[in-house]
Amino acid sequence: MKESNPTLIKEAWSWLKPVQMIHLATLDGSLPRVRPVSLIFDEGKFWTCTGTNDSKVRQLEQNPGFEFSLMLEKDDSRGTLRCSGNALIVTDSDVRSMMASKIPFFDSYWETPEDPTFCLIELHVEDVEFMRPGDMTSTRFKVVPFTL
Repeated sequence: MKESNPTLIKEAWSWLKPVQMIHLATLDGSLPRVRPVSLIFDEGKFWTCTGTNDSKVRQLEQNPGFEFSLMLEKDDSRGTLRCSGNALIVTDSDVRSMMASKIPFFDSYWETPEDPTFCLIELHVEDVEFMRPGDMTSTRFKVVPFTL
């Protein structure tokens, strides 16, 4: 795998919107579990949120490894962005407040960032596989690693 390439990272991240649907994979013991979730991309960081009692929270507490995929489309061509790394459940109240204000659907599920049923998850991306729409090959690269 290639090491971090700022130009390639910038191109790959240019496909991201502030909020989009992705498929997030976690591990339930030894079994993979994949589900659609909203990915929040803000200032180069990746976030998702859910209810604290959701199974993905327990799965990430037991094994913080994840992978997500996003289908990329341009005209009649498709590509993919696959990212993997480690997730961190965020407990810092300032970060939770800041992100709650940036999540457009927050008020539909929670009243305040302090709501005990609100779980904010930061996805620390380490490895990326990027296939531009129309290309038949993908490029793999690493981003700045995160250590729990």
